[in-house]
Amino acid sequence: MSKCEICGNKIGLFSEKFKTSDKKIICQSCTSNVDPVLLWAESTSAKDVANFMDNSIGDNYLHSIGEESPSDMRRKKEAQEKIEREKIAEEETEHARNLAMAKEIIKHAKSQKISHFKVHGIAYHELSKMVNYARKNDMFDPYDGYSASEIKEYSPYEKVFETDLSRIISSIEFVPEPENEYDSNAIKILATLDNKKYMIGYVPAKKTKEIADILEKHNNKEISLRIEYDLTGGKFKIADDDENDFSDDPKLKIHTGKSEYGFNIRLFDNNI
Repeated sequence: MSKCEICGNKIGLFSEKFKTSDKKIICQSCTSNVDPVLLWAESTSAKDVANFMDNSIGDNYLHSIGEESPSDMRRKKEAQEKIEREKIAEEETEHARNLAMAKEIIKHAKSQKISHFKVHGIAYHELSKMVNYARKNDMFDPYDGYSASEIKEYSPYEKVFETDLSRIISSIEFVPEPENEYDSNAIKILATLDNKKYMIGYVPAKKTKEIADILEKHNNKEISLRIEYDLTGGKFKIADDDENDFSDDPKLKIHTGKSEYGFNIRLFDNNI
């Protein structure tokens, strides 16, 4: 009388049994838990039968021979999926937190802004000279560092300007000019780049009183002034349809152009 390799139960002499490819005897009780289509004596081992059973008896046998059971693999998969779900949930929570924080920062920044204007008279003063100096000394990456092919790929139909003075101007100064023959209330604007001062233009006449009041409050320490700026205009490249390509899907071609410079200034009170 033999014993079942998997469950260990005795198998009667005339009982139906299954002989595996590795010469093991499996009882009918164990094989009844397996789809008959899967049982081929020539290629199915006792380990395979236990895997096909997918129950506690099969699992115990697999454990006894040092193998993972289907239940083990499911538990591992479920544990991994849980970890992944928790990671995604954590990332979503972090994203929502960062988004809320960014919105709060923007809201706070908006509440801090006390004035803004476009510098007047820049065409007659030293803004172009300052830009040329920055260009000559490689103080910025032309066209944001984009090649023609990258402009086509990442910024089609958008103007990509050559010049960016962000973070390279060390200071912006407002200097009253009472001796100005046209307006004794005039306030000229000096920008410092690489320890050189450039007179780039004037506060608009309609803003001079407001800016003078802000500067006085700053000098009296009633406010803590922060100045932000941005340069607009100048040479640009744009990836647009090739006017000589009459196909249904025209290729992009790089066009160049130039627009007038602009210089915008924003004033903030850090105490708010």
